[in-house]
Amino acid sequence: MERYKFDITKQTLTISASFAEAMNDPTSKEYQLVRQFQHDFPSIVIVRKTHKSPAKPNKHNGLTYERMERFILALSPKDDTDYLEAFYTVRKMAEAMCASPYAVVSEWFMKQFPMYRTNPLFYIDHQPDIIDFSAVLEKAKKTSFVETAEETA
Repeated sequence: MERYKFDITKQTLTISASFAEAMNDPTSKEYQLVRQFQHDFPSIVIVRKTHKSPAKPNKHNGLTYERMERFILALSPKDDTDYLEAFYTVRKMAEAMCASPYAVVSEWFMKQFPMYRTNPLFYIDHQPDIIDFSAVLEKAKKTSFVETAEETA
């Protein structure tokens, strides 16, 4: 893990939280290192490294297999397990065929229940037909194939 980074052109020393904590001890090597930087570069600016937000936010934030299953169980009448069977089938196939099965399952779920985030109560009175999940799986297999081809190139 990178504990510090020095940018000579900007004259900034970016340090991690653990480096900053260790630097507070005058007998530590971190303290000595910072003193040396300050001696060599009097106008140096010390910056604490902060958490980096992911470049691509998780569009299904908080949506887990368990939450999908609970939603489907709450939605389905006692004698109707079609949605649940479809969910298990998609999950099983995705786990067998795809590099990232969660992405496939969550994509299918959001296509099956597009109003899940905005108005989940909509499905109390409206039972949508089960969508064909083969298109979602094909897309995932193609994406997986392209990623594998790029990695080997």
